[in-house]
Amino acid sequence: MDPGGVDAGGVAGGADPVARRPLPTVLVAGFAGFVTALDNSILMVALPTIGADLRLSTTGLQWVVVSYMLVFAGLLITAGALGDRFGPRRVLLIGLAAFAVTSLGCGTAGSGVALALWRAGQGAAAALLVPTGLALLRTDLHPRHRPLGIAVWTAALAAALAIGPALGGALSQFAHWRWIFLGAVPCCLVTLVLAAVTLRPGGPGTPGGPGARTRLTVLGTTALSVAMFAFMALLLDTGPPVLVVVAVAASLVFVVHERRTAHPLLPRAVIGRRVFVVGALAQALWSIAITGLLFVSPPYLERVLGLTPAGSGLFFVPIALAVVVGTPVVAPLVRRIGSWHVAGLGLALVAVALFAIVGLADRAHAGGLLACLALAGFGSALTTPLTTAVLDSVEDRFAGVASGAVTAARELAGALGVAAVGSTYAVTAAASDGEPKSIADGYAAGVLVAALAVAVAFLLALSAGAGKITRRPSRRAVRP
Repeated sequence: MDPGGVDAGGVAGGADPVARRPLPTVLVAGFAGFVTALDNSILMVALPTIGADLRLSTTGLQWVVVSYMLVFAGLLITAGALGDRFGPRRVLLIGLAAFAVTSLGCGTAGSGVALALWRAGQGAAAALLVPTGLALLRTDLHPRHRPLGIAVWTAALAAALAIGPALGGALSQFAHWRWIFLGAVPCCLVTLVLAAVTLRPGGPGTPGGPGARTRLTVLGTTALSVAMFAFMALLLDTGPPVLVVVAVAASLVFVVHERRTAHPLLPRAVIGRRVFVVGALAQALWSIAITGLLFVSPPYLERVLGLTPAGSGLFFVPIALAVVVGTPVVAPLVRRIGSWHVAGLGLALVAVALFAIVGLADRAHAGGLLACLALAGFGSALTTPLTTAVLDSVEDRFAGVASGAVTAARELAGALGVAAVGSTYAVTAAASDGEPKSIADGYAAGVLVAALAVAVAFLLALSAGAGKITRRPSRRAVRP
């Protein structure tokens, strides 16, 4: 077996995860992923209403969106390390309480500045929720339950991204945009009670636990957070050019500090494992493709297919439904053909769907596009073993920082997908003649970039499966 790898069903750190009551852990982690993903997707359709109510310019609205994303991406790895140090349960409970408070602040904000600041607070709370929720699936679930847990978590993310625009449009039209934020408060409080009552207090970060010796250094965590913040701002095109210097300088400080310190934030026990690197890279490429696709599809749906904004939002609901349908299939397939082959199959389906969209773009075929989007959603559900394999490749005491690193990579990749796929779409559409043909040409070019990214991810998963960097779980590893 590859020394950097571990099976998707084995236990890397030799810990004995709790097999009892997996449902509460899955529900809590799934909600953590759902509410953080929903918070951005639900907001997009309501931005014009928010701008009119608070008298915000385009720049003001941009900061309402970007302030959340910048803080979220900048703090993910640090928040994961906090979970390793103090325990994922404790940090998750703090994150849920903080998300409820900041959601209440957003829902009662009286100005654009106040809303942007509360949104930044939401981003910080979300950074506490996502890696710790994902880490709980690694540390609190028995190996045989993890594939389904990760699949449910991914389905929650996909559902949030797909139903967010439709739900946001309905709330802003029939109720008030403030309910977009206020509605999260009771949900967070209910989940907080569920987590406090059902999640075990032990695990990483408890006295004598696997993560009790995890240490955080001010220089390392600050340099990494600044670098992540700067890179995210550059990808979103929301900062001055001097951020290039800031990003490079902070990255160099972080790398030098990591090489010299006895307690690195990203130890070689995490980033030195081949399965971790391959899995994280494949997920990042998938994120580039899907985020880019979701970014360039609304203009095509509205200006080529003639849909309304509300209709455009509803067009993405089948993606969520396809993910939900595909989720129960994951665990049986993993047991039959292995994690990497299932992930490779999922990436292949996504690639086929995107290449088919490229061919259909100039035909304005709504039914064909809907079928392709559903296929991409089903394939995305089958890619969830990537996350399982990545988390199972590290010891329990590094589960939080590993989850944070994977999520941060996916967030940066998503921003890169918006930049790469979006710019390809814009340049091609501007260079083409005719309307809406120019939009269709740009859409095809942008989706082609997304399809090529998924194709590379498929090749990575294929090589990983052929290289046998995972192994079949032993009887001891899966015994309840």
